[in-house]
Amino acid sequence: MELRTVRGRAATRALLRIAPRDGLHGKAAFDIDHLVLPAAAGHVSVDFNTHRVLSVSGAGVGFELIMEAASNYDTLVRVAEDEWRYLRFSSQVTIAIRVLRGRGIEESTWAGERHTMATLQFAPGSVVLIEETNDATPTARKPWSPPSFDVFAAAMPEVKPEHQAAKQLASYIMWSSIVEPSGAVQRPAMYMSKGTMTNVWSWDNCFNAIALAQLPELAEDQFFVPFDAQATSGRLPDSVNDKVIDYTFTKPPIHGWALMALFRAGAVNDEWLLRAYDPLQRWTQWWLTERVASGRILPHYFHGNDSGWDNSTIFATTVPVESPDLAAFLVLQTEALSEIASRLSRPDEAKKWATVSSSLLNSLLKEMWDGSRFIARKLDSTVIESASLLHLLPVVLGSRLPSEVFNTLVSDLGRFRTEYGLATEATDSPAYIADGYWRGPIWAPCTALIIDGLIDGGEEQLALDLAESLCAMASASGMAENFDAVTGAGLRDRAYTWTSSVFLTLAGLLAAEERTNDPCAGV
Repeated sequence: MELRTVRGRAATRALLRIAPRDGLHGKAAFDIDHLVLPAAAGHVSVDFNTHRVLSVSGAGVGFELIMEAASNYDTLVRVAEDEWRYLRFSSQVTIAIRVLRGRGIEESTWAGERHTMATLQFAPGSVVLIEETNDATPTARKPWSPPSFDVFAAAMPEVKPEHQAAKQLASYIMWSSIVEPSGAVQRPAMYMSKGTMTNVWSWDNCFNAIALAQLPELAEDQFFVPFDAQATSGRLPDSVNDKVIDYTFTKPPIHGWALMALFRAGAVNDEWLLRAYDPLQRWTQWWLTERVASGRILPHYFHGNDSGWDNSTIFATTVPVESPDLAAFLVLQTEALSEIASRLSRPDEAKKWATVSSSLLNSLLKEMWDGSRFIARKLDSTVIESASLLHLLPVVLGSRLPSEVFNTLVSDLGRFRTEYGLATEATDSPAYIADGYWRGPIWAPCTALIIDGLIDGGEEQLALDLAESLCAMASASGMAENFDAVTGAGLRDRAYTWTSSVFLTLAGLLAAEERTNDPCAGV
C-alpha cells in the first residue's frame, strides 16, 4: 500500500509504502476507514484514526515501512528508541513514526545528504502510528472538526434504488477529499480529487457547494474558498491549495448562478448573501472592465483555461476569444446581484444590476446570435469555426432567451447527444477525440448547466433524460473526471468530486421527480 500526500504541488505524491514482511497474498480489503493487507501467515491492518493519523498493526505477520528517496534531502531521523521523523522534502511533508507496541529495526543507506533507501521492519504483533506533523500554521477562520462519513452521507440527496451504490461511492469521494484549513486554504476545502487534482479550481467549487446544500456551513465554505484568495482587482485565482495560489489563469463567472441554486435549495440565508455580495460584485466588475477590450462590447477569455474548457476547439486557432458562454454567465451573475441587492434593501443597486443584466443579454443576442447559432469570435470580429458544445451553453439562460433562440439551441443539442450524454465536441467533427479532454468526452458540470437551463426554459423531459443518462453512466463507470461519449467509459482521474457532486444533485432531481409523479414511490 502506498501512502500519499495532497500537500501543495509536491514533486512526489508518494510518501512511503506499507507491506507485509512476506509479501502481499491476495487482494486488499477495505471500507471507509480500515484497510487489510492479506499475507500468507496473517494480515496487516491499516486504520485511519483521524484525517492526519493512521495506525498499522500486524496479526500473525510482520510488516515494513519502505521509504525510497525522491530528492537530495529525503531523510529518516531517529529521535527516540521508538520514534522517527521522516523528512520527505520531495513531498514537502514531515511524517512522525511512533511505535506503540513492539520495536522497529532500521535498515538505511546514507549518501551524504539523504537516505537513498530506508526501511523500518516490525515483528508480528507490533502497532505503529504514522502521523503528518507539518508545523505550517493554519490561517483558519474557525476551528474545524470533520464530519463522520455517516453524517456526511446522510445529508446527501435521496436517490432512486438503482443509484444507491453510486451514491455511496460519490459521497465517499467527496467526504474523503475534504482537507483541513491550512496555509492558503482558510477553511475546510473539498479538493477535486486526492489523486491527480489536489486543488480547488474557481468554478469546480460551485458544483461541490450545490451538492452540499443540506450541509449549509460546509457548502458556504466551498463557495468562499476562492473568494478568500480574491485579488484586490476583484479577480479570482485559477486555483488554490495549501501552498499555492495560482493567478496565471482564472475561471468562468458561474458563481452567481451557483449562489442562486443554493438559495433556491434553502441553504443560503440573508447573512450569507450579505457576505457574498461585495466579493461577487468585485468579481463581476473585473470581467466587465478588465476583460472587455477597447472598442468592444462583450468580455473575452485570454485562454481556454479561463473558460474551464481548456483545449476546446473554440481556442484551437487563436486567443483571446469572445465566447458566448461568458456573456451568458454574466447575465445570470448580474441578475443574481440584482436579486441579492433587493433582498438586502438596496433598491438603487438592485436597479443598476438589473439594467446591466438586461444590457448584457441584449448585447449577447445582437453581437453573437447570427440567426441560427451563437458564434465565438476573435477581437476583430472574425468568426471562429468550431463544433464545440461550448457554443450551446447560453441555453443555461433558459426562459430569458427568445423562444426561437432557445428552441434552436435545444434542437442543436441533438448533434452532441449520445446514448450517455452530451459530447463536448460533436462526434461527427474532424476534431473529435474520444479521450480529448474538452474535445469530445462528456463532462458532468456542463451537463448540469445545460440541464438547469432546459428546466428553466420548459424542456423538463429532455433535462430529465440527460440527467438519467449521466447518472446511469456514472453508476456503471464510476465518478471519473470525464467519460468517453461513445462508450461511456470513465477517463482520466477516476475519483473526481465535481462529477460526484453533479451525480448526487441530478440523482436527487430524478428521485424527487419520481416522488412527485408517484406519491407511493419508496413507501
